Amino acid sequence: MLDFTSEDVQLAVADRYACRLFIGQRRAAAAAPVVEALRQSLGLASDMTTYVPWFVARTVAWRNSPVIAVLEENDRPVAAVLFYGRQQFGIPTGVIKGGNRSGDGLVVAAEGHRIAALQAAIAAVLALPWVHMVLVSMRGEATPEAMASATPSFDCVWHSREVSTHLSLAGGFEGFLSRLRPRSRRNYRYFRRRAENELGLAFLPNLRPDDAMQAVAELHGIAMHPVPRARAHRLEAAIRDTPGYFAMGVRDAAGRWLSYLSGWRQPEGTFVEWQLNRHDMPAVSLSTVMRTYLLEHEAASGVMQVVFVGGTSAALGHYCAPDRCFDLLATPAGVQGRMIKRFMARLHPRGQVALLTRGAASGSAPKGT
Repeated sequence: MLDFTSEDVQLAVADRYACRLFIGQRRAAAAAPVVEALRQSLGLASDMTTYVPWFVARTVAWRNSPVIAVLEENDRPVAAVLFYGRQQFGIPTGVIKGGNRSGDGLVVAAEGHRIAALQAAIAAVLALPWVHMVLVSMRGEATPEAMASATPSFDCVWHSREVSTHLSLAGGFEGFLSRLRPRSRRNYRYFRRRAENELGLAFLPNLRPDDAMQAVAELHGIAMHPVPRARAHRLEAAIRDTPGYFAMGVRDAAGRWLSYLSGWRQPEGTFVEWQLNRHDMPAVSLSTVMRTYLLEHEAASGVMQVVFVGGTSAALGHYCAPDRCFDLLATPAGVQGRMIKRFMARLHPRGQVALLTRGAASGSAPKGT
């Protein structure tokens, strides 16, 4: 795990910014007060995807190395960009990534300045001798038209796509059901009624931390997307230490945990970060059952929207508000960058690099505003 000491913090000048890079778990944690002050001053404090303690804990749990770029103007922090370095067996791969699948958790900056901040941070990161590629996703604001030539410090290719994460609960739970297609509405009611009749379900909307940990310990290995026990415990602990944390679960009559869901509640709504469902009971559709409990409980509490961090299923996403997200691949300018893209596309023909380089728009660094 890369973890530079305070004397090794990188300092680079990128365009109009001075950029400080905090690399590794210890140094990234040290940047938390600066980033938190920015989040507060910019009115972004409720966006937990840029909350540094959660970001660092989650990054380390996935065995990656956090890299935080703090951008300064006139010795005053004005923006931050949250990256993570991919590692294999604790060795850096040279690939830096940022943002989740829905383009959140990347940039802390004022509206209208996010592109410029991202451009400067990418240029600074690519100047590190061990970095050869940056892959990021960012929601909103940027479009291919905004990618006009700005500086020749790196080459980039990108594409934009639609993401759906924000589900309205206007009109309460019955209002949500009324907006569903008839078949989907029947499924929500049918699967919950069937599971309650066959399994004797108990919905627990406010799990204590020890109950949440017990649910994770029981479900982590038999969920649709299983994770190792130690990683599962770290992921749950990362969410538990986040402001607004909540966890809920479903048990059957025998006391077995069937489903677990956690996230955080903020003034804008309820954010769902993680869900685990038993994968050996497909006939019951536990994911639908848990979502039914979640939405009904939050609507009854007066919550106006539920946000699925990183996205949700296509079936539910159909009823979420659409938004735009762009994926950007940045490499060193010139022959080196072209060779890197070509090599990675051949090595992983169905990977993200291949998808981005095949028919994507291209240019130099994104233009700031």
